[in-house]
Amino acid sequence: MLVLDQINKGDGSLRLVAWWVSAGLLVLAAGLWRIQVMQGDRYRERQETQSFRSVRVPALRGRILDRNGLALVDNQPRYRLDVYLDELLPQFAAEEKRLRNLQLAARGLTNTAPAGLWERLAARLGRKPRRPSLSANEREWLRRAARHAVVSNIVGQVNQRLGLQIVKTEEDLFRHWQQQRALPFPLVNRLAPAQVAILTEQGSSIPGVELDLVPSRLYPHGPLAAHVLGYVKSTEDPDPAEDRDFDYRLRDYRGEIGLEAAYDRVLRGVAGAKSILINSSGYRHRQGEVLLEAPVPGDHVVTTLDLPLQRMVEKSLSLVSGDERGAAVVVDVRNGDILAMASAPSFDPNGWIDGIRRADYERLLDPKMRPMFNRATYGSYNPGSTFKVITALACLDAGVLTPASVNERMHTLGYYRLGRNHVIDDTAPAGDYDFNRAFIKSSNAYFIEHGLRLGLGPLLSYARRFHLGEKTGLRIQEETSGILPEASGIPNAFAAGKTANLSIGQELTVTPLQLALVFAAVANGGSVWWPRLVDHVEPGEALSTEAHQSVRSGQLRDRIEIPRPHLAIVHAAMRDDVALDDGTGRAARVPGFAVCGKTGTAEVKSGRKLVDRITWFASFAPFESPRYAVVVMVESGGSGGRTCAPVAQRIYEHLRDRERGTLSQGGMSP
Repeated sequence: MLVLDQINKGDGSLRLVAWWVSAGLLVLAAGLWRIQVMQGDRYRERQETQSFRSVRVPALRGRILDRNGLALVDNQPRYRLDVYLDELLPQFAAEEKRLRNLQLAARGLTNTAPAGLWERLAARLGRKPRRPSLSANEREWLRRAARHAVVSNIVGQVNQRLGLQIVKTEEDLFRHWQQQRALPFPLVNRLAPAQVAILTEQGSSIPGVELDLVPSRLYPHGPLAAHVLGYVKSTEDPDPAEDRDFDYRLRDYRGEIGLEAAYDRVLRGVAGAKSILINSSGYRHRQGEVLLEAPVPGDHVVTTLDLPLQRMVEKSLSLVSGDERGAAVVVDVRNGDILAMASAPSFDPNGWIDGIRRADYERLLDPKMRPMFNRATYGSYNPGSTFKVITALACLDAGVLTPASVNERMHTLGYYRLGRNHVIDDTAPAGDYDFNRAFIKSSNAYFIEHGLRLGLGPLLSYARRFHLGEKTGLRIQEETSGILPEASGIPNAFAAGKTANLSIGQELTVTPLQLALVFAAVANGGSVWWPRLVDHVEPGEALSTEAHQSVRSGQLRDRIEIPRPHLAIVHAAMRDDVALDDGTGRAARVPGFAVCGKTGTAEVKSGRKLVDRITWFASFAPFESPRYAVVVMVESGGSGGRTCAPVAQRIYEHLRDRERGTLSQGGMSP
């Protein structure tokens, strides 16, 4: 070389320059060796690194509590099993090569191309045969198949160790690969403690598999108050209310019905954000994760429900013989607070958290039982004879009945003939009835006669003062207004028949909650309350200085001026219906706690065919100082007295014992 030749010459200056050039070349070679060999991996990783991606981090969802702070809905930590696909890249490559060779061999081709650089150059210069190749679509299919084969092998190992039957389709894996490659691929959303113990001990031997601790929604009492509380579904869909876009979204919960949906914004809190560093292949760098904004936990919703009372109400409903289809509501007559509200049959909200199974979902669609249907607020039924309380008050208000005339006797035939051809059956036998006896024996003939004297318009007008035919204003969405007809839309030829039917509760429909508010107004002297289901909302952070957001108690919707003598007449009749041995509501009698009630049975017909029978018991107690209104409704019951009154009795026993302080541990009557 020229430099070496100059060194060997005798010219000193040239020799010095030659030495300097040689030294520079050595330094340059050493630097290249250090960069390309010693630090090659680090620079290669930097070259692969492309950008950051933002990830939405959901906040811990707020709890739902009863009026005493007991948890109705809570959160719990759970272990989830994930696969980190970036750790499986060498296995993906090896499996892809194996599948490629099999594909070529199946075509009668062999992969004989030399692997080394010099061999490839020699083969090219020697004009060796070209390496057999596949089309782009075939190569993509091989990559997808290789990934699925590797992941399926891992799933098989997990199934074998944990005794599971996990199935992950190629479509599941490919969808995750295309959309969320930087995030782990979920295998099992919820592991039992025994399974966690097995994986903690042995799981490290399964490549790419890790246990991740995540918060999960929990309904600790299962189906209890499910229709009121609602349920949540896990979702990754964008929140329309958020003004920020994210590249990825970790799974969050969104309320679907009940309080979970009505207070979803409050319960969800404020999501946080983190950034993750990904490379050109879309994989996350484990060391490149930074929390940008910490999530703010959701607020807690404190309800007016009483957990022990709610448990007793649902237990009492479950004791109804036959198909358990009904509802029960307990309201504080002094302010409209809902203390308990149940619909039967119920469902377990826990089944929706990770996605409900098809078999369970099909059971929820049973057209007869309808477990998802909130009968307390969404079920609209004829009130039957419970409406006779309104008929009585309307007649007293209009002077059709007076404090003096209520003692006059009216002879009935055991039925009521309207015109020449229309006969209305009566459950009370023929005989002479004053108001009190007609009430406790539930004489249709007596109330039809006085309802006809009153007239359709005044009767409907009085019922409307209780806001029947309107929604109660409860915040949950699962509520209907019921039906209260307009007098102006009924031809005169049909007015008498409509009036007769309305007088005994047949021409309108109500929900159990609506009827509970009606009887609360009758109990308290005429105050129609807006029902209250939520007492206040409190911050989810323990150290928060934010004030509670209270929902004002005792919000008056309307005031019906009912003269005290009229109230006294109706209250006494309701008390006697339970207290007397021949009263229809005697099965609701509670020693030491005077219950005032009215039974009802409404027939549901298709043409002249009896389709169903709706049974009721509507009441308040105690007689001396009313505090509670209890309404029980059961579909396909025998009668209000036989089916619903015993349910109310158990509820009132619990209320009596609670006031006396004699409840056993757990809030149940001894």
